[in-house]
Amino acid sequence: MGVFQDKIASALRIEDQQFTRELLAECIGTFFLLLIGNAANIQAAVAVGGNSTSCHIAWGIGFMFAVYLAASVSGGHLNPAISVAQSILGNLPPWKIIPYTIAQVIGAFLGAALAYFGHHDDLWKLDGGIRQVTGGQATAGLFTTFPPDHMSVWGSLFDQIIGTAMLSGLVCLITDKRHQIPTGVVPVLAGSIMSMVAMTFGANGGFAINPARDFGPRVFCLCAGYGWEVFSAHGYYFWIPIIGAFIGAIIGAWIYKIFVGLHGMNESLDIQPAKGFNEMQRSSEGILIGYDNTLSRARGEIAAPRNYTPSYQVFESSRTQITTADRRY
Repeated sequence: MGVFQDKIASALRIEDQQFTRELLAECIGTFFLLLIGNAANIQAAVAVGGNSTSCHIAWGIGFMFAVYLAASVSGGHLNPAISVAQSILGNLPPWKIIPYTIAQVIGAFLGAALAYFGHHDDLWKLDGGIRQVTGGQATAGLFTTFPPDHMSVWGSLFDQIIGTAMLSGLVCLITDKRHQIPTGVVPVLAGSIMSMVAMTFGANGGFAINPARDFGPRVFCLCAGYGWEVFSAHGYYFWIPIIGAFIGAIIGAWIYKIFVGLHGMNESLDIQPAKGFNEMQRSSEGILIGYDNTLSRARGEIAAPRNYTPSYQVFESSRTQITTADRRY
């Protein structure tokens, strides 16, 4: 059985194609994020007394584990806007942006699809099988984002810019190596950032703050029978979570760079391992060699330098000189 498993693992393992591994990591990470987030939205809508707070927490936890899934391979962007911002800062080659984006959108599409089929009966309870984008029984907003009726175009755009700027700037913060944040803690902080943005700006338009998170499920809703209204509703709102997120991510990254990243913060601090006591002895050319050197010579570790005078003789000579001087005085 072990040999068979090894053969399967060897056949499936991708070792030489690092870029392919990165795309798969971005895809599976975004897939998991949308699976958890969309499922949480549906469950909160169906549950008696359900509220948005549970969704905000679930999105944060989902984002945390999604980053854990992808971070060691691709960096765990899971967001085309973050990929663009990181590329502008020089942390990602520009040619990777489009492939990353495609992988993220595919992952978001598949995550929304699995959440849809996993909660298919719950959706029937909500809309009676009539897939609606607007109205009292609308369920499209459980997968993608739409603004409330009171939000204007500019208000919605500004909302996406602010939310994504917060996300992007704080991602730069927690990934800045000068803060010495342990790598294993970064996904936890990333999830906390997601929940924070959701709890502070989620009511305005569903806190998309991620073009893939919005566009992938929107395309799935089109395929699932919601129709082209998923794009035309609310004055063709669909472009706002895309453009606003890209603008916000770039602004947030540069705000962090200008106000924090460009300034000294232990950047010249080069912490070296402390030298061993024996190394200090060697560099002192016999002056500091005393009792420890005697033990080292006994072990055969350090040879006494030429013209070496044992420390106790130096001490005795110094004491004799002091005594002679006292007598003369």
